[in-house]
Amino acid sequence: MDASNLEPRGKGSFSFRSSLPQRAARMFNQAAEAKGYGRDCCSTLRIALGAHFMGTFGLDATTGKHLHPDVIVNVIICQGQVKSHQLHAEYLGIPNINIELPFYFQSHEIAKKHFIDQCHQAVEKLEKTLGRKCDDEKLVEGTKNELRTRLSMTRIALLQRTVPAPLKQRHLGSLMAFQLRGVTHRCDVADFFELALEEVKQRTEDGIAAFENEELRLFHEGSLPWYAKIGDVLRYPERHGGVYMGSLNNFGIGGCFVIDEQGHWGVPQFPSEKGHEIKSRDEAFEALAKVFLRYSPFYQLFQRPELRLSAAKDWEVDGVVFALDRGCVGITSGLFESALVVKKAGIRATCYETSSTYPPDFDEKGYQRLMDMFLETLRTR
Repeated sequence: MDASNLEPRGKGSFSFRSSLPQRAARMFNQAAEAKGYGRDCCSTLRIALGAHFMGTFGLDATTGKHLHPDVIVNVIICQGQVKSHQLHAEYLGIPNINIELPFYFQSHEIAKKHFIDQCHQAVEKLEKTLGRKCDDEKLVEGTKNELRTRLSMTRIALLQRTVPAPLKQRHLGSLMAFQLRGVTHRCDVADFFELALEEVKQRTEDGIAAFENEELRLFHEGSLPWYAKIGDVLRYPERHGGVYMGSLNNFGIGGCFVIDEQGHWGVPQFPSEKGHEIKSRDEAFEALAKVFLRYSPFYQLFQRPELRLSAAKDWEVDGVVFALDRGCVGITSGLFESALVVKKAGIRATCYETSSTYPPDFDEKGYQRLMDMFLETLRTR
């Protein structure tokens, strides 16, 4: 399979929502609701399908042409994504190939075998669909680049433990966009992340702060609005000396970690760092299984509360803000439990309701009042 002829166009609905005008978000939600996809559906599914119904999904604004994929390859991380891509495949009349990431498993070996078997099956289906053989050299090269990208992101995240933090959470979100766009297998992207890592290292050594008046270190856990309000949400605490500087989502989606018994986060060793080069398709899938099933804290659904607590301690945060997204069951799962675990450990936390893609569900004034009170309590602790 020639990667140059099979370029990903992002991770479907997740890629689509990452830069959305507020007016468009409303219109797409309304278009989806008119077709029967109500508020009980995943909000990301709604805007992607709404855009499809309005004829703008995949539209190149520069040329006016529609990008029409040949196949959907779906790495499943939530139920809304499964349904969304199933419907897109039906509407577009193209095959839909799924690879499931198990959120919970009692046996790592069984889960790993299940994941690797699915990867091999996906290759077979792609070969049949596209009528050409998989180029294993490019698959191996893409896997190596994926690991390079993730290791750099991991080290960037760990540098956020520096006081003051060298980056803000919105900077980490910009880096995470490469994951959502599905391009972290590319050599130029891996090179970029290594350059970004060197830049963050230099900022740390020079004592350069992302926010020069950092007094309070905050995590923002849960979804952020994927429309124009994202900057307002993340900047607001700065008027009180607070700065959002990370989250389990930011660290876990793009990075990979080992966490010791004391709850300290570190960098895992991949085959190349042990002197073992990835040379075959089997070895590539084995490495990816380790990344997603062993080293990625985001995908360990039932451990999220404890992982959020250990991260809050390891990054020495003063408070955690939990965004309860009404339209995203996957991200919101475990947030209430996480808030209780964090509070019980003596770290202050608060929650607010929102929606990542439906503006009427976000009460901006209410969020600001909540943050004013929360940050005032942190300053007087």
